Amino acid sequence: MDFTPVITLLLAQLWYLLPLLLIATVIKTPWFKGMVGEWFLNLSIRLFLDKQDYRLLKNLTLPTEDGSTQIDHIIVSRYGVFVIETKNMKGWIFGNPAHKRWTQQIYRRKHSFQNPLHQNYKHVMTLKSLLGLADHQLHSVVYFIGDCTFKTPMPENVLNRGLIPYIKSKTTQLLRLDEVDRTVETIQRGRLAANWQTHSQHAAQLKARHDTVPIQPVANNITDRARKTAEPDAIEAGHTVPTCPHCGSPMILRTASRGENKGNPFWGCRGYPTCRGIVSSSS
Repeated sequence: MDFTPVITLLLAQLWYLLPLLLIATVIKTPWFKGMVGEWFLNLSIRLFLDKQDYRLLKNLTLPTEDGSTQIDHIIVSRYGVFVIETKNMKGWIFGNPAHKRWTQQIYRRKHSFQNPLHQNYKHVMTLKSLLGLADHQLHSVVYFIGDCTFKTPMPENVLNRGLIPYIKSKTTQLLRLDEVDRTVETIQRGRLAANWQTHSQHAAQLKARHDTVPIQPVANNITDRARKTAEPDAIEAGHTVPTCPHCGSPMILRTASRGENKGNPFWGCRGYPTCRGIVSSSS
């Protein structure tokens, strides 16, 4: 029996369902949800931040020593430069500022991803080098735009809601108006062209970087000092050595030489002065 006439009749009557099914499929994809989240974020910034005071730059690729880095959003204002890393994730989020990897959990499935604070630290350092700004003039912000819940305490600059109030909470003037204009101009001048070639080259560099596994030399007679350097959780002078909350490097116990804490011990980043992360010795 030939079903061709029946199929033809059904298609003629129900053809409009095919684009609807296609649209429904696209709407459910993470790509579409991420695009909608980014659109709402951009709309919120445009609506609730005065564009005269807050200058938005988005989806920038900047050159670095090892290739390039992509920054989701930069907001330049008199109150500093806000460097925003966005994450489109749902489910439960577990993370510690000092750990290299965080965890996303959806029901029983778990997924490990790079600590976004460490990821954004590279963005901040790239801008700092390009613009010649001080640390306090740059604000690192991580914003989760998906339907997610934090299951561990997060620092104030890691958000899943309230981005606009957080930005507006910074009220100390750090840049003059002419410096704001110059900062925007310098970023626009320094960014790579926004085209497919730039995107594909950056993606290839990321893949090569993540596919390369460094081979660590194995020493049989490792000294106590080398062990302390290689293992951030080693015991030094009766203390557990923490990792830097900014760059993840092991820290060194130091003594404050000035200020109200003069004479008190604190943990300072081993990468000082490139990285100025500190942790209280009582932590």
